[in-house]
Amino acid sequence: MPYYSEIHYWLSTYCNVGSSDQRAVETFVDCETRERVHSLRTQLYAVSQGKYDEEEFIRQLGRERKNRHGSFQAWAKIMLQWIAQYSRN
Repeated sequence: MPYYSEIHYWLSTYCNVGSSDQRAVETFVDCETRERVHSLRTQLYAVSQGKYDEEEFIRQLGRERKNRHGSFQAWAKIMLQWIAQYSRN
């Protein structure tokens, strides 16, 4: 997922088995630089606007995320909300 390298990095580094995406976002915000958080936001915003390859995201992120949220667009929107909420604290 070269264009979405920050999403891939977040997934491979912060998404441990059994942890929620929300907790992984909080850990990411705590541990990474503002620039890296901004890059993740930018990529998630593009996904929220429908700019992604569905099959690639199913392979990389899993069908469960899509099913849980209804679409990867909805997943990206909730991820953006979590980042915004946690960044304010």
